[in-house]
Order: sequence, then structure tokens, then C-alpha cells
Amino acid sequence: MSTDRVAATMRDVATRMAVPGLTWATVAGPRQTVQIGSAGPLGHDTVFRIASITKPIVAVLALRLVDDRVFALDDPIDAWLPEFADRRVLRERGGSLSDTVPASRPTTVHDVLAMGSGLGWDMKAAPDDPLAREFDARELGSGWEPPVVRPDRWAQLAGSLPMAHQPGEGWMYQYSYDVLTVLIERATRRRLDLLLRDKVFAPLDMDDTGYAVDMKDVDRVPSAWFPNRRGDFVEVAPTGDPRLMNVPVFRSGATGLLSTAGDLAKFVQMLLREGRGPRGRVISRASFAALTTDSVAQPANSMAREFLEPNLSWGLGVGLDLDARYPGSHPGRFGWDGGTGTSLWVDPVSGVGGVLLTRQGMGTPEPPEYLEAFWGAVHA
Repeated sequence: MSTDRVAATMRDVATRMAVPGLTWATVAGPRQTVQIGSAGPLGHDTVFRIASITKPIVAVLALRLVDDRVFALDDPIDAWLPEFADRRVLRERGGSLSDTVPASRPTTVHDVLAMGSGLGWDMKAAPDDPLAREFDARELGSGWEPPVVRPDRWAQLAGSLPMAHQPGEGWMYQYSYDVLTVLIERATRRRLDLLLRDKVFAPLDMDDTGYAVDMKDVDRVPSAWFPNRRGDFVEVAPTGDPRLMNVPVFRSGATGLLSTAGDLAKFVQMLLREGRGPRGRVISRASFAALTTDSVAQPANSMAREFLEPNLSWGLGVGLDLDARYPGSHPGRFGWDGGTGTSLWVDPVSGVGGVLLTRQGMGTPEPPEYLEAFWGAVHA
């Protein structure tokens, strides 16, 4: 990998972006050498809203808890979430909330990590879909920001709704990782942000990562922009948003973390070392293998295809390339993108990984030009 080529490519891309400014980090070589760069008005130490890159990080924490025997992947979650016991399932997708059948089995920890909990974004839902409308009416949804209700209330309200599919027999993005929040916090009796600090961030020296920033650092967080229906980018959160100084009431496993390119490069280094940090293992080899093993099988695969691209699958917290997506990359490359314009991927075959952080949000699941250009340059 040529870091000069990556820098030249991203400087060129930055001139064409609707919302200027990006920061990146690459990790390569036998020593996992980190190179950080930036273009436009944002610097190396900018703190970004990383949105769905939260998912791989929280998945690593969950697998660490498996290593610590807090729970096992095949444990039913209703041991900690009684609200999710004896669930009902919609008889037909998109059907009435009162037309249900019993769940065929309990939902497991594995189901949650694999996006198979029966709660999530239905990519084929009609505008009047009863389950989606009720989820929104109860203010349970998360997007690039976390839910607004407290975890216990979230579990009570979500658990009273039927599942969209039988446990593990479908694939719906997003809300399983909000279920994961409640599961982790109840199983450990600790807040998710504090667990992440102790078991992931501190061992990896990720000092600028969390669900909130100190007052002295809030101006390091730039504005966030998303396209409207006409495709024009509008500011949805200001630079130095004072809300970011407070940890949210719902520490979502799906979204909400703030981080820097340098911190996320340390996370990439750990992934390239198969779960090993600078002072020992963050997760075991077995948990790393679970993280990066394809978890999408029939009948879940048909629903997964509605969200995932044809050459992409899902492990237990990361997307998995099923073939070589870019010239020079390999099948088994893994990582994920965030809707705020962020991306983190690792190619274990070539020993290369990287992070790209912007403030230009995505309007669709398809990766925008700046992501494609970055990864094309990294793997060339």
C-alpha cells in the first residue's frame, strides 16, 4: 500500500465533496504502522460521530463478555430480559400486530449479534407498516442518534411488540444492537459506556473515544450534514454541539460513539492481531473467529440481501466481503460503515486496514464516492 497514493487520492476527492473535510488512517506492514492524514478544514485530532462503527466495537465488548463467561452465545436473552420471554411473531410480514404466532424458540445472544432478533429496519416495509409505525410511535428507533428512552423502558416497550420473524430466521438491520445494550447492561449490572472504557478503550489506549466529550473537547467535534429529499446537504448538528457533553440516557450498541482516526487505528491494529492489544488479549482467538465468521444462512439470507450488497455478508458485528471487492483486496475482508460518513475495514490476508472519517452523511446504504475512492487507493 502506498500512503502517498492514498493521500493524493483523498486530497483530490476532498475538493469534490459537498461538505468539505475528511480524516483518515491506514494501518499496514509487519508492525501495523499507522499513518494519519487529513484534507480540508478538519485536522488529525478531530472527533467524529462514528455512527454504526459503534457496532463492531460493542460486538467486541460482547464477545469479551463471552470470554469472561458473563453469558454464552447460545444463552437465551430472556434470562436477563424477561420482557423478551414468550415472544409472539407476526404471522405475515407487514401484517397486523394482533395476528401472531408463538416464537419457535427463545432469542439467543448469537441471534442478537447476527441481526436475527426480529427487530430492525424492514427494507420492504410499506409506509403504513404496523410494526414500524408502532416502533416509531413509541420512540424506540435509532438511526445515527440513539433512542431517547432509558434502557429499561426501551426493553419494556420493545418486548411488548411482536417480532417480524422467528428468532434467527430473518435479518433486519440496526435494532438488535439496541437489544444488545440492555442485555449487556443487565448481565453485568454496569453501564455500557463504563464497560467499554474498562474492557476495550483503556486496554487499547483509545483515550478520545466514548459516548460524550469533555467541555474542553466539544469544539473538536464538527457539524454533521445529511442530504435532504432533493439531495442537498443540510446541517443536522452544529460544531461543538453541547449535547455531546452528556452521556445519552440510552448508550446504544448500534450508534452514538465519538472517536478519532488515531483511536480507531488502534482498534484496527487489534483486529489485525486477531484480538490482541498492546498489553494482552482484548478477545480470545475463538471470539475473534466468531466475530469474523459468516452468520447469515437460509432462511435469514433472503432478508439480508434486501440490505446487504450481493458480495457482502455479516459476522457477529462486522460486514464480511464474500469476494474481492477492490483490486488488491481479498475475500474475508471485514469491517463496517457509519451513516455519518465513516468507514473502518480490515483485510487480514494482506495485513492492511484503515479508517475514513467525514461529516458528510450517507443518504442510502450504498457507499458514496469518497469511501470507494479511499478503499480503492488503500488496496491498490
